[in-house]
Amino acid sequence: MDLAEPKKVTPDERRGHILDIAYAAFIRDGYSGTSMARIAAQVGGSKTTLYNYFESKKELFVAVVDRECAKLFDQIFVATEIAGDFRDRVLELARRLLDAMLSDELIEAYRLIVAESARFPEIGLAMHDIALRRGIQHLAAFFKRAIEAGEMRSVNPKMAAEQFFDLTTGTLHKVRLWNVLTTIEPERMKVESERVAATFLAAFGNEAFRRAAREYSGY
Repeated sequence: MDLAEPKKVTPDERRGHILDIAYAAFIRDGYSGTSMARIAAQVGGSKTTLYNYFESKKELFVAVVDRECAKLFDQIFVATEIAGDFRDRVLELARRLLDAMLSDELIEAYRLIVAESARFPEIGLAMHDIALRRGIQHLAAFFKRAIEAGEMRSVNPKMAAEQFFDLTTGTLHKVRLWNVLTTIEPERMKVESERVAATFLAAFGNEAFRRAAREYSGY
């Protein structure tokens, strides 16, 4: 008979459990509809315990955004380490970014921010500072290395990053966001990734990449 004592939950494990519950609550009930009392009840324990980890609902929301974005960026920016020429890496980066932008999780989060940020500007600011600005910084660092390697023409890497991000939030993102389509077929994702990569390379690639990209015929 195993008489070993149950493993105690560490503070990090408890914090992760709180974030799991809070993420689900924010998505399900919105920012305004989520209360610290309800999260504390679902976590199991008093509000005092919850406030030992997060001093306010805003701080809890920021922590949720920060964790989800960290997971997202780990998924996306491993693309910078793939083998192949610059076109291959840009195409893979476009595919990964589109996968993320069109995922159920990010679409739900995007809808939440749009719905709530007018009444609660702090959640819009959190998404801007943690998600958008950090994402642009990752992309800019990737493009800065490409510029230094001669794979891109000499441009402001931050501007190039913003343009690349804008390309991925085009038609497919809107039809998912507005629930016109609930899923995107793999072939359409492939075509959209190629369109994003070709458009970007035609504008920002070196002469060889620009010339090849301009031959892209689209759909």
